[in-house]
Amino acid sequence: MRASSTFSILIVPLVFLPAYGAFASEDFDYLMGDLKKFQNELQMQQHSSDIDSDSHKDSLSDELLPGTESAGEERTHQRTFDPFVSVRIDGVPVELKDVPSDAWFAPYVRDAADKGIVSGYRAQNGLPLGLFGPADNVTIEQLAKISVEASGKSLATCAQGTLQNKSALGSWSEQYILCAEQLGWAVYSDGSVLVKRSASRSEVVVTVLQAFDVLFGRALGDVFSDVTNSTEFSGAIERAASDNLVAGYSDTSGNPTGEFGPADPVNRAEIAKIISLALQVYAQ
Repeated sequence: MRASSTFSILIVPLVFLPAYGAFASEDFDYLMGDLKKFQNELQMQQHSSDIDSDSHKDSLSDELLPGTESAGEERTHQRTFDPFVSVRIDGVPVELKDVPSDAWFAPYVRDAADKGIVSGYRAQNGLPLGLFGPADNVTIEQLAKISVEASGKSLATCAQGTLQNKSALGSWSEQYILCAEQLGWAVYSDGSVLVKRSASRSEVVVTVLQAFDVLFGRALGDVFSDVTNSTEFSGAIERAASDNLVAGYSDTSGNPTGEFGPADPVNRAEIAKIISLALQVYAQ
């Protein structure tokens, strides 16, 4: 995802000059001119390297979340010697090569991984690939797994009964979907949702709140311009906003637009922060 900072060692060959007075002044001027030209080229290359390293820092949207830096803002994160976040998955250290250590979402991915809530992508043999996919949309089945793991509920106790959702049959997520059904979470309750599709912002919010047993009432419809009394899960959205768990969109200047985008998708970087914040706010 992001190019890491590199340190280069410049080896300058020794130039043996003839004894003083053995060459004309114009020879000396020519030599110094070449040296100045070399220094200028080196500075230009370093500047180009810095641009390449930072050009993609704003590739991920973080507008759903409160308190994150807006796209285009100057980053002030201190660079570390480790260019990527390392986490322990199944007790083994794994470097997530698409989670730069200075990315805004890095501490939240690390926090969620340390708590066993997320683990990144795996190969068919079950081994970690070292990829988290921060820009990928969260799916309904991934949302179920993340929410069940974050809630602290045991699959052995909540995944009882018969699976209603046929789209989850044979999937790795079958037990998590069954657990979400048994817990009565709104998105999963009737077994009709397609588990492979992307989850919307409203679905993510209501599921996370229900995972932590957070109560919410009827929406007033005065928090976001596109969240009214009739918007699905509007009460959960307004409760999450009041708890500073989520925020709405902002314009290019960082000013709130007043819109939430309840039907828009949520990426994996965003949900890592939502879960990390939810643990701080609700898991007391």
